[in-house]
Amino acid sequence: MRDFPSLPCFPCPHRSSCCAHGVTLSDEEAAAIAEAHGPALIYRTRWGEWRTRVRGGRCVLFRENVCTIHAEPYYPAVCRGFPWIDAETGGPYEYDRTICPEFVVRPELVQIGRA
Repeated sequence: MRDFPSLPCFPCPHRSSCCAHGVTLSDEEAAAIAEAHGPALIYRTRWGEWRTRVRGGRCVLFRENVCTIHAEPYYPAVCRGFPWIDAETGGPYEYDRTICPEFVVRPELVQIGRA
């Protein structure tokens, strides 16, 4: 496993910009979120993917500058894996820079060495 520089994620200096998007969920994550928080917080896309809803410019599970399910076993793998590795190159995922401004402020965060 690679060592990544730590991100200043709490409290976030960028209004938690990474939480501005709903995330794709596995079937198990979707079922657990629906059971624990109600089915209105997730939806299935026309392509059959489960996703969290977005309201007010943030994921519905994000409240008062905190992810309400961060410590739960069903915390989405997509969120857990941020910042992401590009599956094709093995390097940093180029769109992380557009999702989190910290990657622009601290360019060393995107200089992930290849194994």
